[in-house]
Amino acid sequence: MEVSWRPERATFQNEILAALPPEDIERLRPQLSRVSLVSGQVLHERDSLIEDVFFMEEGIASLTADTMDNGAVEVGLTGREGLVGPLVLLNPEALAIHRAFVQVPGAAFRMRAAVLRQAVEQSPVLRDRCLRYIHWMVVQTSQAAACNARHEVAERLARWLLLTHDRVYGNDLPVTQEFLSLMLGIRRSGVSIAASTLQAGGLIEQARGRIRVLDRAGLEAASCKCYGIVQRSRELILGSPKQSLSGIVHSLVVKRTNTAVVS
Repeated sequence: MEVSWRPERATFQNEILAALPPEDIERLRPQLSRVSLVSGQVLHERDSLIEDVFFMEEGIASLTADTMDNGAVEVGLTGREGLVGPLVLLNPEALAIHRAFVQVPGAAFRMRAAVLRQAVEQSPVLRDRCLRYIHWMVVQTSQAAACNARHEVAERLARWLLLTHDRVYGNDLPVTQEFLSLMLGIRRSGVSIAASTLQAGGLIEQARGRIRVLDRAGLEAASCKCYGIVQRSRELILGSPKQSLSGIVHSLVVKRTNTAVVS
C-alpha cells in the first residue's frame, strides 16, 4: 500500500539512498514510491520476474530458499542497509531465486527494476553501493548455509535473534516459535528447547508473539561465530554500519534518565 510522501522534504533511513549525493537523489525522487509493508507480505515470489525493487526504510524482509519438500529455510535478511531485488542489476530479466517476504512490518521505497538499471548507469555511487550490497548478500547466504549445516540450534537461534535485533527499534522482536522453526528449518520442538535454554540463561524473555532481548552481550556470547563473520564482512564491504535502531532507542532512554537525575 502506498502512503503519503512529500519527496521534496524526504530524508532516507535506507543506507544506500542516504549515501547518494544530492544531485543523484534529485534525479531519483520522482521514481521512488514510499510503500507500507505488512507482516507476511510477499515482495517477490520464487521464479517470478523481478519487476520492482524495494529500498527498505523500516522493518525486515526475509529471503527463503525452497527445499522442494513443502519446506523453506531462511538464507538472508534485508533491513535498511539494503534493497530487495538487487539481482536485476545482474540480469535485465532476472527471476527471483528466493521468496522475499516481510518479516517485520515497516516501509520501503519502491522503484521499477528498469528504472534502477538506468539509474546506476547515471550514478557511479548508486552502482557502487548496490553492487557492494550484492557482494554482502553473497556472504550472508553462504554463511547461513554453513551455519545451518554445522552449528547447534541454540547457537543458530542466538545468531538469528542478533541479526533481527540489529534491524528493529527496541528490544522486542515480533516473532513466534512457529515462525522461527520456518526460519531455522527445524521442528518447532527444537526451537522451543533452544529458546528455553537462552531464556534460562537470562538472555531473552519469551511471550506470546514476541521475544524480548534482555542481555545483548550475553546473546552474542551464546551465538556461533557466524554472526561475527557476517558483521565483520559488512564493515569490510559496506563500511561501518550506522548505530543499530535498538541502540539508538537505548541511548535516548539513557540520555533522558541521566538528564532527569541531573535536574
